[in-house]
Amino acid sequence: MKKRIVMLLTLLIVLAAIPVAAAEEPVIYQDTITVTSEGGRFQVGFIELEFKKDFLEKDMEPVTFNVEIYAENGVGYIEITPDAIDFDKKVHIRVASYEGLIYDKA
Repeated sequence: MKKRIVMLLTLLIVLAAIPVAAAEEPVIYQDTITVTSEGGRFQVGFIELEFKKDFLEKDMEPVTFNVEIYAENGVGYIEITPDAIDFDKKVHIRVASYEGLIYDKA
């Protein structure tokens, strides 16, 4: 009986030491946002984009952006299209901590 208990405890310790592999799929975060002259904050995945009021010239507002967060060869990217050459005010990009997998396009 003592041998069985010792073997059971040993088996439990060995099994507890094996890490559990989560079936997590890599993701590409993407969204389409429309920014008016009032600006605003937009959440795309774990990224927050903040556009200040009147960030573009009046004739260019409102503008619609496609935002995509992905990796390429292990390096993370935030791609915002279409390209805007000159903003009148800075656009703030805040990145929260993230521990998942991001899809690598390469």
